[in-house]
Amino acid sequence: WARPSWSSSWQNSCNDAAIVVLSRAGGESTDAAMKTEEGRNYLALSSQEEDLMSYLKQQKEAGVFGSIIVLVNSEQAMELGWLDEYDVDACLVVGRPGAVGYTGIVNVLTGAANPSGRLVDTYASNSLSAPATVFAGENTQTWANLDWVENNDVDFGTDGSENNWIVYAEGIYVGYKYYETRYEDTVLKAGNADSTKGSSTGNAWNYADEVSFTFGDGLSYTTFEQKLDQVKYNAETDSYEAEVTVTNTGDVAGRDVVEFYAQTPYGDYEKENHVEKAAVQFVGMGKTKLLEPGASEKVTVSVDRYFLASYDTYGAEGYIMSAGDYYLAVGNSAHDALNNILAAQGKTVEDGMDAEGDAEKVYLWNNAKKTLLNVSYSGDEVTNRFDDASLEYYGEDTDYLTRSDWSTFPESYTDLTATADMMAAIDAEGSYEPGSSDTSAIITGQDNQMTLAKMYGVPFDDTETWDKLLNQLTTEEMTRIVTGSALSTIPSIAYPAMFMKDGPQGNQLRTYVEDGTSATGFCGEVLRACSFNRDLMYEVGTAMGEDWYRTETVGAYTPAVNIHRTPYAGRNFEYYSEDPYLAGKTGAAMVRGIQSQHIGASVKHFAANNKETNRKDSDSRVSERALREIYLKQFEIIVKEAHPYTIMSSYNLINGIHASENKELLTGILRDEWGFDGLVTTDWWTFGEHYRETKAGNDIKMAAGYPERIKEAYEKGFITEEEICRSARRILNMILKID
Repeated sequence: WARPSWSSSWQNSCNDAAIVVLSRAGGESTDAAMKTEEGRNYLALSSQEEDLMSYLKQQKEAGVFGSIIVLVNSEQAMELGWLDEYDVDACLVVGRPGAVGYTGIVNVLTGAANPSGRLVDTYASNSLSAPATVFAGENTQTWANLDWVENNDVDFGTDGSENNWIVYAEGIYVGYKYYETRYEDTVLKAGNADSTKGSSTGNAWNYADEVSFTFGDGLSYTTFEQKLDQVKYNAETDSYEAEVTVTNTGDVAGRDVVEFYAQTPYGDYEKENHVEKAAVQFVGMGKTKLLEPGASEKVTVSVDRYFLASYDTYGAEGYIMSAGDYYLAVGNSAHDALNNILAAQGKTVEDGMDAEGDAEKVYLWNNAKKTLLNVSYSGDEVTNRFDDASLEYYGEDTDYLTRSDWSTFPESYTDLTATADMMAAIDAEGSYEPGSSDTSAIITGQDNQMTLAKMYGVPFDDTETWDKLLNQLTTEEMTRIVTGSALSTIPSIAYPAMFMKDGPQGNQLRTYVEDGTSATGFCGEVLRACSFNRDLMYEVGTAMGEDWYRTETVGAYTPAVNIHRTPYAGRNFEYYSEDPYLAGKTGAAMVRGIQSQHIGASVKHFAANNKETNRKDSDSRVSERALREIYLKQFEIIVKEAHPYTIMSSYNLINGIHASENKELLTGILRDEWGFDGLVTTDWWTFGEHYRETKAGNDIKMAAGYPERIKEAYEKGFITEEEICRSARRILNMILKID
């Protein structure tokens, strides 16, 4: 390529391709508006963009351009059903590529690099067609009897959270789990799947009208063939191990992703007990090395049996393996895998499929009897903790979506009435009673000749030794630690100043290293997840850890792993995917990499932080099943596989209780079920009351959270000596892990 002279025209010197860059953005504390001033979907083309695309198509037809290339510079899934209409030759998702990522974009466009990424979200033709969008973003609801609520002598804390609520009426049907399940039911002619409810066109629901690109889609400059060789059950690891031979059948070197999906039984028991099942769910992945044309590689993918279990809220009150047929399928996307499963069931295009599947890529086995699966990592029983999660618990008919009848597609309503029972559950004043400890026996300010450094290597459960250290602290020093205000040293125990930094993008280090050069600006979380490459994510985490180490940081508020419940959530750019398995596996690799450099990772935001508008007073009304399978699963994977030093609780309420004050969440699930042994921090300046947060399981209040309130609650017995000492011990123990 030669630089054109000043007298040259772009029409004869730079006309190989027209490259169009389209951007959309959200932001912290504000969701993207669903509609523009033109009345169009925000993620659709604007009228000006349509004019531009029409002009480029005309220029291409006139021979001015050889091709049209679209770069989607957005982590929010734009509507792309128009690509063929404007004769677009290529489309590349490049959202937030980082400091040097644009070089990579050029390399892909010129063919110097061969892409191997996959989409981490469903790209719907109508971005408002998902059931979750009915209650999301700007669609915040208020109680019909708000005057009564506000005058009901109920203490809601400091935020006015009684005003806003979001019903997760879609249940588990988020992203591809909605679109692909409804597609299967249209093929099976089940559950009124082809009704007009939820249809973008007003006609019978049709997959081709609704989805442009599905989860797991991706292209390469070469072609690959994947052959499922065998699947074996490993009783020792309680997992299925699948072997796939991948062959490069094209003429360019490249890498391929092996994607595994499962379908689990949805029979009479599941229908009767509201155990909803997605037609297909992502359960395993692997990635080849660089394969030359004609070369092959055998890839082994392990699928934990636990990921095939379903949470049974109303029947077993625990995780079950349903009775019936189970399918494991390899596919180039969620849709491709589902078509393979349908082929294994004897279905063809004559039955309504949009493409023939390959039954040879499917492994089938039968579970003869429904069984309860014990999945506790700590030995504690896994059972219901959120019986009041559904508003139907209080007698409200909120019509949760069920695939047994797709006519239950959510509809917005404004007549939901708060009851006295609801208000009692929310009542912040009644959440905790004063402690029973003898506050006069609290020991402070002793001289035991202990320092924090002397505690290195002391087990966390060695209470006697830890008490010697903690008893040296005054009440004021103890409360400074747990309220996050101990940014300066505490000389009595030689406590060093502790400083943690943001964030998920990796480019928010905010300080410079000594030689004056800035730290690395990495690509965004969405683009990282598109790699489907855990080894690479470990390397990225390691590099981030090195940067934070050089800037004298003990920990970092990353990764953020909340779910893309809708494409409009303002903070989707900081989260990996609509799928919890992918988010969990990607996040776990990042945490392991970061902590390999002795930097504490703080995984956030725990949990159900899927909305930024009114985020501090938004009440997420979400069923226990959806919580455990969609909104908590990625955190669970990370805790199990990577053992993060820190978890950050979220701003929002969950079923009437702030996440930062939710003991069932922070202690019952996180610690008692999952065995988490690190510390929990609040987000910046939460609306939760400080002593209730400490009692619930939050160990530190980020941003100097009113230590005088904690001190008063401690001295009056609202927080027991055991509770505050436990939190202080967890904080100090994390410092000791940073060596």
